[in-house]
Amino acid sequence: MTINEIQNLGIIGAGGAGFPTHVKLNSNPDTIIMNAAECEPLLHKDMQILRNHGDAVLEGFKIAMQLTGSREGIIGIKEKHHEEIQFLESRVSGNCRVQPIEDVYPAGDEVTLIYMTTGRIVPAGALPLSVGCVVQNVETLYNIGTNKPVVTKFISIAGAVEEPATVEVPVGTSYAEVLSHFKITAEDYVVRSGGLMMGALEADLSKAVSKRTSALIVLPADHYCVTMYRRFSSDHAVDIIAKAGCDQCSFCTELCPRYLLGHPVRPELAMRNRMFTREDLPLTNPGNLFCCECNLCTMYACPEGLDPKGATLIDKRLARSQKPAWSGERPALHPMFEYRKVPVTKLKQRLDVTKFRDEGPLKQLNIHPNVVRIPLRQHSGTPARPAVKEGDRVKTYDMIGRASSEISCTMHASIDGVVKKITEDEITIERV
Repeated sequence: MTINEIQNLGIIGAGGAGFPTHVKLNSNPDTIIMNAAECEPLLHKDMQILRNHGDAVLEGFKIAMQLTGSREGIIGIKEKHHEEIQFLESRVSGNCRVQPIEDVYPAGDEVTLIYMTTGRIVPAGALPLSVGCVVQNVETLYNIGTNKPVVTKFISIAGAVEEPATVEVPVGTSYAEVLSHFKITAEDYVVRSGGLMMGALEADLSKAVSKRTSALIVLPADHYCVTMYRRFSSDHAVDIIAKAGCDQCSFCTELCPRYLLGHPVRPELAMRNRMFTREDLPLTNPGNLFCCECNLCTMYACPEGLDPKGATLIDKRLARSQKPAWSGERPALHPMFEYRKVPVTKLKQRLDVTKFRDEGPLKQLNIHPNVVRIPLRQHSGTPARPAVKEGDRVKTYDMIGRASSEISCTMHASIDGVVKKITEDEITIERV
């Protein structure tokens, strides 16, 4: 397989920002790391892919190492996954190894994972390549290993549902269509996509599954997490609550995973800036540009129920507009790093999700939507350009969108049908 073939198959990061994989692999790291940490509470899709399609994942891992010329391959996986570790250790040898890691959040953050698997610290604002590493998600490697256009997505369905599960659905399927195959146990509920910590509260369930969608979590409308998400739904709310409530205890900073790795991220300074800034004199901490937005400060660390993450995001926007130059020293590990990791079990208690079943076996639910709406921007970079016109008949795997730049990705039909509508944002296909 070549770099161009990976782009033409439409392979992107299967979580997070969805960075085009061909760009990442067009490099020469000495180490490729498989991100099998899956640290968001209630998510299980990566482990289910390993259990059910492990050989394809390892084939993709092998191809990634060959394309980059990496000397070492490391699989970072939480030590609690005994069966998956046993399987992986039976399949890898030579310059590949399995590295069990603690069940802490956010072990899946690639900067944190690199430290936990190699001991290397990525400098603030630098790419993993700066320390000789490239990190790839389990599902991304699966997509490489299967050598087919990406037209389906594995998703964890969790929370207030009778039987949590992992399902594989066509890209472009609506959230409502996916959830219609599950019995929801809350009368009044909302849906969080992507994860309890770093996802988004979804007001519109007609939204389509993309190549980046990792989970749909159903929560009762009065759940603690929902209250927190809604409380800080605007910059104004973040601002006035910070001004009124923050007592500068600094717990948000002391538990920040990037701060503990020596990065100049200071959520408590972002909160202080909200307290004292003026419109004509916006105060910022340029170090907050390097926040990974894991949301630990807001959802776990703050004893007052405030929103340090929201304040830090405001700081990031202001800092970008001021275009500061960062010339800090190479980061040094905080001496309390080992003692301030946040166990996922404790995080689940804080989020009040221990009441939900924490499992997600892969189930074949035969989800066959009559209509799919395939986004043209499912990734970082520029959106794909339509390669079809309204009225065209297409088959599954047919290319319907061309990459429009080097940092762009090809799109493919996920069902057989007719192209019904094309907008600047998406292509709608109706099954025939």
